[in-house]
Amino acid sequence: MEHPILSHRYGIYIFLGAWFGFTSLLFVIDWYFQGQIAENAIISSLSISLPLLIIAPSIWYIVKYIDIDKIGLISFLLHHLSAAIISVTIWMSLTHLIHSSFYDDYKSSAHPSILMPNYWLAFMLFALYDYIIMVYYAFIYYRNFKSKIENEADLKGLIREAEINALKSQINPHFLFNSLNSVSSLTLVRPEQSREMLVKLSTFLRYSLDQDLKELNTLENEMKNSRLYLEIEKVRFGDRLLLDFDIDDTICTQKIPNLILQPIYENAIKHGVNESLEPVEIKTKALMKGSNLHLQISNNFDKDAISTKGQGIGLKNIQERLNLIYGSTNLLYITKKETKFIVNLEFPQAI
Repeated sequence: MEHPILSHRYGIYIFLGAWFGFTSLLFVIDWYFQGQIAENAIISSLSISLPLLIIAPSIWYIVKYIDIDKIGLISFLLHHLSAAIISVTIWMSLTHLIHSSFYDDYKSSAHPSILMPNYWLAFMLFALYDYIIMVYYAFIYYRNFKSKIENEADLKGLIREAEINALKSQINPHFLFNSLNSVSSLTLVRPEQSREMLVKLSTFLRYSLDQDLKELNTLENEMKNSRLYLEIEKVRFGDRLLLDFDIDDTICTQKIPNLILQPIYENAIKHGVNESLEPVEIKTKALMKGSNLHLQISNNFDKDAISTKGQGIGLKNIQERLNLIYGSTNLLYITKKETKFIVNLEFPQAI
């Protein structure tokens, strides 16, 4: 871990500011309260504070290697007590050495004394040592806490990305199995259409693989992707599948999650077109509501048809992805009327 004083520009400025404040306080005490002349008060205050410029940064190396979690409370206290005694002894020795260097006759009884008796000076220096190590430990705690928050954020990001990729991986096989079944059903009955369907299927899968590494895509690209899928299914169902798109060109650059619409169209085909003898129209409408892109996909269905129950991957998948990407659980809501199924989606653009 970097030195909080020596390795940071602002750390040096803060330390020098604190040192100057401490020196000024000593001067005021000696000059104003002790009645010393200004010159003697300056010498006395500098004698005590100058060693601090060396000792305070040095204490960091003591703090850095005395970890209470590794050595326990008793050893922690004994280590710091020993370090405090050594530091205070050196500090007092330097104080007297600096103070004596300003006077020719240091042992004279007329010689002005240092700010306070030695036992009070030692007490003050021990207190300063305690204060310094508390500041350093607070700095270590802050750095560790900040690092922990950053690591947790990175971990959450990795988990979120893994979950999104896992959800994406459910989509392509799900669609691929359905499409291959459709091709299989057409091979003997309508071979020309089955070949057309395979060409469109390969184009669709190639496009999907190219986009798979992107979390967000433009509405325009996603709709191109979805139209490919619907054209594949139209080969199979013919006039039973009707398509209607109401999308303004001005909003085509808005962002939505990649492959997010695929399960909705699959659901409309499976529970609408596939189960109905009458034509089923899938309508897609997109518009802006404030800063959100609103998308509505609806289809009619035969209410008397026997529903084919699936595993519920589609809409649940969408709900989970929207929650992971946007952090909200109310971006998808479904309306089911007598013969109409409507899916409403909101895509915040300010993220």
